[in-house]
Amino acid sequence: MEVASLIVSPLLQVIYEKLASYVNGVEIPKVQKKKIKKLQDKLFIIQAVIQDAEERQLNDNRVKIWLSKLRDAAYDADDLLDEITTQPLLRRSLKERVPSECSPWNWKDPVKDQLRRIQSSTSKETQRQVRITSFAFQSIFSSFEMRRKLTDIIERLDDIEREMSTFSFKDVVAYKRSDTREKRETGPDVDESQVHGRADDVKKIVDLLLSSGADTWVIPIVGIGGIGKTTLAQLVYNDPRLDGHFDKKIWVSLYDSFSTKRLLTEILECLTEHRCESSHMGVLQSQLRDSLYGKRYLLVMDDVWGDDQEEWDKVRSLLRCGAEGSKIIVTTRTERVASIMSNAPSHLLEGLAKDDCWTLFKQQAFAHGEENDFPNLLPISLRIIDKCQGVPLAAKVLGGLLRSKREEDEWLRVQESDLWSLDTGEKRILSVLRLSFNHLPSNLKRCFAYCAIYPRNYHLNKEKLIQQWIAGGLVQPAGDNPHMLEQMGNECFNDLLEMSFFQLTSSSDAVEFKIPSLMYDLAKLIAGKEFLTIENTDQAQVVTGRNLAETRYALVENNYRSSLLPKALYKAHKLCSLNFLASGDISMEAQRNLVQCFRHLKILNLSGSGIKRLHRSIGDLIYLRYLDLSNTPLQTLPETIGHLCNLRTLDLSGCTNLLELPGEIVKLVNLIHLNVKDCTRLASLPAFWWSMVSLRTLPIVIPSMDLHMLHRLKDLQGELKIKYLENCKVRSHWMQPGDIGYEECLILNHLQLRTLDLFWGDGGEGKLNQNTPRQTRQPELFSQELINRLKPSPNIRRLSIKGYLGCQFPFWMESDAIHNLTVLELINCKTVETLPMLGQLPFLKCLNIQGMDNVVKIDNEFSGGAMRPFPSLNELTLQDFPELRTWEGMGSTEAFPCLKKLSIMNCPLLKTMPSFGFPCLKRLSIMKCPLLKTMPSFPTLQHLMLQDCDPLLLRSAADLRTLLTLVIDSSCELDFIPKVLLENCLLLVSLTVISCPMLPRLPANLGRVTALKSLKIGWCVMLDSLPHGLANLISLENLEIIECPSLITLPEQSLERLSSLRSLSIENCNGFTSLPRGMQHATALERLTVMYCSNLASLPDGLQNLLVLKSLTILSCPELASLPDGVQHMMMLQNLEIRICPKIMALPKVKDLISLRSLAISDCQNIKSLPEGIEQLSGLQHLSIQDCPELEKRCKKGEGEDWLKISRIPYVYIGASVLQNRRDTAASSSSSNNFSHCFFAL
Repeated sequence: MEVASLIVSPLLQVIYEKLASYVNGVEIPKVQKKKIKKLQDKLFIIQAVIQDAEERQLNDNRVKIWLSKLRDAAYDADDLLDEITTQPLLRRSLKERVPSECSPWNWKDPVKDQLRRIQSSTSKETQRQVRITSFAFQSIFSSFEMRRKLTDIIERLDDIEREMSTFSFKDVVAYKRSDTREKRETGPDVDESQVHGRADDVKKIVDLLLSSGADTWVIPIVGIGGIGKTTLAQLVYNDPRLDGHFDKKIWVSLYDSFSTKRLLTEILECLTEHRCESSHMGVLQSQLRDSLYGKRYLLVMDDVWGDDQEEWDKVRSLLRCGAEGSKIIVTTRTERVASIMSNAPSHLLEGLAKDDCWTLFKQQAFAHGEENDFPNLLPISLRIIDKCQGVPLAAKVLGGLLRSKREEDEWLRVQESDLWSLDTGEKRILSVLRLSFNHLPSNLKRCFAYCAIYPRNYHLNKEKLIQQWIAGGLVQPAGDNPHMLEQMGNECFNDLLEMSFFQLTSSSDAVEFKIPSLMYDLAKLIAGKEFLTIENTDQAQVVTGRNLAETRYALVENNYRSSLLPKALYKAHKLCSLNFLASGDISMEAQRNLVQCFRHLKILNLSGSGIKRLHRSIGDLIYLRYLDLSNTPLQTLPETIGHLCNLRTLDLSGCTNLLELPGEIVKLVNLIHLNVKDCTRLASLPAFWWSMVSLRTLPIVIPSMDLHMLHRLKDLQGELKIKYLENCKVRSHWMQPGDIGYEECLILNHLQLRTLDLFWGDGGEGKLNQNTPRQTRQPELFSQELINRLKPSPNIRRLSIKGYLGCQFPFWMESDAIHNLTVLELINCKTVETLPMLGQLPFLKCLNIQGMDNVVKIDNEFSGGAMRPFPSLNELTLQDFPELRTWEGMGSTEAFPCLKKLSIMNCPLLKTMPSFGFPCLKRLSIMKCPLLKTMPSFPTLQHLMLQDCDPLLLRSAADLRTLLTLVIDSSCELDFIPKVLLENCLLLVSLTVISCPMLPRLPANLGRVTALKSLKIGWCVMLDSLPHGLANLISLENLEIIECPSLITLPEQSLERLSSLRSLSIENCNGFTSLPRGMQHATALERLTVMYCSNLASLPDGLQNLLVLKSLTILSCPELASLPDGVQHMMMLQNLEIRICPKIMALPKVKDLISLRSLAISDCQNIKSLPEGIEQLSGLQHLSIQDCPELEKRCKKGEGEDWLKISRIPYVYIGASVLQNRRDTAASSSSSNNFSHCFFAL
């Protein structure tokens, strides 16, 4: 197949629409208008045949050359249009936007003023540079120059049109959206898991995961692109048969190749759910070992391309620290990668059966049952299915493509395309995808091709990508309304998502997605020379020998040098989009070079870079429409930012060091998105911020006396956070609700907001601005009047009010203004006396109320008089109500019909709660409510946590027959647990009793709860025994006892019958002198941990019978003199850790511990030699010896008597030194990469 091809049709469409918009919207001379009309006509003629030309270029190189000429002319026309449309922008600037009496500068001639301001605001050192760079301003005002360029382009198109006639192109009707198309709302919750025909594959993989064979540690899934490898891995990863089998589950998406350090970093970030700050190999290894040590894990490495045997060997040795039974799934396209990563046979994923492929195709091509309405299309669809060769992605993509088509000839054209015959195998699938791409409308083609600059598997943000599409001119409004651009961009995104060109990766409000691997191949295939991605230093060298005259879109990744760009890239003078990923600080010289060389930049993305100062020459990029400086350490911006008259998007989100915005920013009259979210140090907005009337995004407003000017921003939508409302000084004349003209005085009700945050203070803890003088703090009445004026529109979905100083909530909280609310937060409104009526809100799902110091009761008013109060509420939190005494009288027995989670915390005076309702409650937490003695019977409750509550409250739990988990915490007066509780809660699987100092024992009938899997007892100082019924807990898997000093031992023979026990941990139990003799009968035990038991003198004999024990940890047992001989026969033991046991003289022989992977000895001064047979442990990967002077001396590298015994162990740590770390040298040049995403689940 052709390496790349030219896609010109969308560019022509964009230019044609721009010309139409310009001609219709601007007063221009007749001569110029005539030439522009001629240019339009020529584009219209060429557009009619362009689709046929793009298809014929695959077989006719002459057509491709012709398309190249057309593309170059089109780009030059696009650049000229930028110059023409920018001229009136500069002349008009803010003259028509800001009232003259409010303008912060004197207005004369805008063009001369612009030039004068640039030169006068520049230092002498850069005056020469400004004279050079300001030619961009001067040139666009030369009408003669523009006329000459326009004439030249028309003449070139004349030649192109004449040459076009020699090819006899067909006039192809452009794609149009069918009226019968079913419109489907797409978003983060759209389910794309329509999977068919993979049940057998899932069963085979799951069976391998559940097996104990060491030869199936790594399971490769191999298949061509688009066959469904990732989907199969996802189905396996979430299979319920694996629930509880693995301690940790990790998903890592890879691309192209991987370094050991990078993979290690990504796994740690998954496990900890935090960004890994360290890049030192020793630290990373230690962190990985701590995270996986002794734990059975499932790791999925998706889309592996790297075939470096040495790198994989390093990874393999590090991942051996997990427990026996850990598994790794690898998905890859090549058998070579599979053979390198595993000796086990690969699972070769075949194509779907025809029936399954048809079902998948049908779901995409037709609405439910609609296929029966088009019997003429069914035979064609079956023939198309045959050509898909069972590849799910091909079936989905073609089905999505044909969903909008209902004419038979449209389907036949797909069936009979020449692309089917070009290639076989995976290349043929690319031909299928190319066929689908060819039938996309022109705007979708360009939008999809733009994504080719990003690395494989890179997770993109939907909102940012759409803004880049718009800035690059790839999305044009359907009419003259420029506000339709975002809507058109959303439609483009949703169309590509619906047709499987995109794949969602997150379900949060900030939608993230990636391009499926095979679709990425397609994007690279059609991108051509216009798109350039430099992902590493090696690729930067390749750029040096490349002709960059045609390059328009570039991305540079992982460049931490101040030079910013490979020198050769500066030759790409026509560059219009430049993205940087994870670059370091950017020198001022590099920034000047960038501005000089790329004058036509429309998109500049420096997000996440280390840039600390932005050079003032940024103002010379007058065509710039998108500037992303998010998550950078910038403190200020230069005033010249106000020269960017075309700028639509300025993203400063996450700039936590940003202190202020320049005053000149208000001159950006075309600015649509000013994102200052999470700019936590931003203390104020510039004067006249309200003059940027085109703004649609302004997440944070920090008002002083001009809050009322928000009404000027009529297009503001999305999210708005208003901070420090205590500083607000609105005009003194107030109107009351019901007064004539009152609605016109409201500040926010005209804004199409979905999220609104109203903060008195900074919102963190509801504190007032500490910089506000005490005498200017708002009185309660003023705060109340102010919040009444802040009534949102009915579109609001999320509302948060924090630190409010009034005594009553606003009247509009009981009106239709918040009818559509789904999330509501009322936090630290300490002077409010009553809660608003909220029960009537039909869509409210999450309600969080905290810090209500003056609320004494919650009664029927809270329900709003509704027949079914809170009909959709899923989660309710009541926290920090110091005066709340009663919660009752909800007015209906059907209250909270959908509530799943209820939290009541820190209500010290609360005595009652509703005695009915809550029919669906699953989780209940009651914390620090010492006067609450009863609670209602919750018929479906599964999880209960009681912390610092009256013991009588526990009796109310006796009727909770559906309870699965129970946590009793910090009950200082609890001296017994009612027997009836355990008699009724027979489904209980987890019981935790901690910090109950007066509790002497657990109920004798504990053994009746045979479903119990986890029992944790901690910090119960009076507990002196456990019930003998403990032996009846046949399902118990985890037993943990912490700091129970009165407990002497476990019940005799209690462990003999615990046939399911996998983990036993005894910590800080100084009464223990030994462990029970029957321990050897706990044959399922995998982990045994004994810590800080100061009187423990021995371990029981017979430990060799613990055949599956994988981890043994003995820590700080100073009286323990030896380990039993049985330890030397634990053939499954993987991790042995002995620390702070000074009386131990020697370790047992280890030559039979064939599974041992890690051995750690520390603070055992009397151990003077290594255990016998250590040199025979071929699988030992980690050896750590610390604070054992004699032993350290014997193991000294190259000199010690025992060094030769351990020299072959890959990772050796003796004392404070790392004597051997075979991975540091090989991996030191590898840098961690933060572009693959991973997901972690316990």
